[in-house]
Amino acid sequence: MNTTDEYRQNLVELIDQSARIDILVMKSRQAEADIKMNYDQELEELRAKQRESTKKLHTLEESSNNAWENIGGGG
Repeated sequence: MNTTDEYRQNLVELIDQSARIDILVMKSRQAEADIKMNYDQELEELRAKQRESTKKLHTLEESSNNAWENIGGGG
């Protein structure tokens, strides 16, 4: 094999490796986006649960305050 053929073969290999790298980079970015989307969804679910818990806490607090007022007023 002469030098020109070796050069061409190495060039083809380099192009192939570059294409594989590009594919892996795209897969990596897609995976990151998917993971971020999963985190965002989980965060939204947790925030919804937090809002619900806060509402229940306020309801309990109001009930407790009303109960003490009733007891203090002869109930």
